[in-house]
Amino acid sequence: MAELIVGLDISEKQNAKALVEQLGSAVDFYKIGSIPFTAFGPEIINKLSTSGKKVFLDLKFFDIPNTVEKSVECACGMAVACLTVHILGGSAMLKAAVRAKNRVNAGTKIIGVTMLTSFSNQDIQEIGFSMDINKQILKLAEVGYDNGLDGIVCSVWELGLLRKKFRQPFLMVCPGIRMQILSDDQKRAATVSQAIKAGADWIVVGRPVIESKNPLVVVEQIKREIKEHETTK
Repeated sequence: MAELIVGLDISEKQNAKALVEQLGSAVDFYKIGSIPFTAFGPEIINKLSTSGKKVFLDLKFFDIPNTVEKSVECACGMAVACLTVHILGGSAMLKAAVRAKNRVNAGTKIIGVTMLTSFSNQDIQEIGFSMDINKQILKLAEVGYDNGLDGIVCSVWELGLLRKKFRQPFLMVCPGIRMQILSDDQKRAATVSQAIKAGADWIVVGRPVIESKNPLVVVEQIKREIKEHETTK
């Protein structure tokens, strides 16, 4: 069954703590991206881990191989469940990341970022990519797979194409999940039902939960939708 990850994109310590306490046992997997990690540092990972929560460290490492290798060593030393690297870093960087995790904590999963869900075809052409976005994502997924990554980050809209080529246990992680499609900076967003029907393994939900007046109700609704659509697949 697909798993829910709540994106804890909060920069105020008391607000983050209150949300985790309010969600309680309803959520056991949190994404820590650049906002909370910059605000709180490794402390937030330690607090979540000691509370029995799994951590998805989403810092999208993208640097020379040596730097990424040492960064992945540090992350795996904190026993995060998974972490992200940019596949655009290339084979040498990806191999260095996998080497580091196998050395420190082989149980950590390395997930490769293909194209941000805020990107459209026009955006990637503006920065010099000649392929359309689907072909570019497929190519990046192939590079990630060939270099030993455990899965990729992609939008729901590429899942059909990707699932034809890559079967489980190669994970498909989908951010940009909304309760309903709105106009915001996520140009390739999708709903929970769309994500589950398309074959997402993990769905990452941030703003619909953290901006809600009753985040627990939203989480319970998401979990109901996951269960409902999993049984009808």
